[in-house]
Amino acid sequence: MIFNFKLRLAYTLALLVLSLPSWSQQDAADYKTVMQQVIARGDSIVTAYAPDERVKYGNAFSDLYFGGFEGEGLEFAVGQADQQAMIEIELGFSRLINAAVSGQPKSDVESQWRDLKAKLSVAPMIESATSSYWELVVQSLLILLREGVEALLVLAALLAYMRKAGAADRTRYVWLGAGAALVASVLTAWGLQTLIQNSGATREVIEGVTMIIAALLLSYVSFWLFSRREMQHWQNFVHDKLGSAIDNRNLLAIVSVAFFAVYREGAETILFYQALISGAGFQWEPIMVGFAIACALLLLVYVLIFMLSVKLPLKLFFTATAVLLFSLSVIFAGKSVLELQVSGWLPSTAINGIPTIGWLGLFPSLESVGLQLTFLIAPLIVYVLYRRVGQLNAPT
Repeated sequence: MIFNFKLRLAYTLALLVLSLPSWSQQDAADYKTVMQQVIARGDSIVTAYAPDERVKYGNAFSDLYFGGFEGEGLEFAVGQADQQAMIEIELGFSRLINAAVSGQPKSDVESQWRDLKAKLSVAPMIESATSSYWELVVQSLLILLREGVEALLVLAALLAYMRKAGAADRTRYVWLGAGAALVASVLTAWGLQTLIQNSGATREVIEGVTMIIAALLLSYVSFWLFSRREMQHWQNFVHDKLGSAIDNRNLLAIVSVAFFAVYREGAETILFYQALISGAGFQWEPIMVGFAIACALLLLVYVLIFMLSVKLPLKLFFTATAVLLFSLSVIFAGKSVLELQVSGWLPSTAINGIPTIGWLGLFPSLESVGLQLTFLIAPLIVYVLYRRVGQLNAPT
């Protein structure tokens, strides 16, 4: 049954990729020329910038990012070549947009633009139109592998937990949640491509909101697991009725985590494949080979996690699962802030001395670090209170 669900999900993913060209038929972009045009536009905006027209120039810099850097495919081209460089450029744009929107002096805006311009000028980029067969295979593989590994970790942890909990017959709901997320991703990508003119800003908002929801759900599920890591607690749990062990509320939370873990990057993954296919002149074979290899690697990761979970003692398994999900919640929280900063929903206040580590969701802004610290500290406070209440209610 579960294997059939996996096959259906893989089949659905393949159908999504195959359906992309019908949405948009683009010619391969000359990314270097487009980057020069974006830099030239940025120079013109900065030259004309006036602090008393902050709305006008905030919109101008926002359009430079969404209509130029992202809209013309540079985000994809840079991200495929160097993910860290792409993240630092996103940070630079968020600070530049924030500086303009808040009406900062021209000298500050010029300083922000100089830093960003330097990153844009040296940013590595792929050249899909001239890529070799194996370069396209690697590019295709990295899209799905990079975007899918975090979702796979979440799904594998949830499924392993449900088996340990004696609820193997309910794992289908997790796969249904993931499948629903794929359908929602297709609809979102189609909507962004055909219905929403400012799809860039809207996409960032959707990603940011989805990530914060996923972070909150992951934090809840991780705390729930951690609070039951003690063997005696779990034995009482599994000897109770299954409906009590995994009640409807917790089952809904688990399925929701599966949905948002897949959905948070689903639409972007589809759009990235669309850009790769169009830019490569619709060379299907190497792209599908890379896609298949990525699916195989993700399946291997899933199998390894499952095999490891079978051998772990219950207490260690629940502790490790809770820590994994909690770590991902903190990472998602940091990434959600960056997406909302780029979209203009949140300000961006730079912090000196904090490195940019994209895979950890760590970015040098007060808002991002602040939210991650909140996610780290709040559960500790709740856990201390939980233990204290438990001790007070314990029989003497």
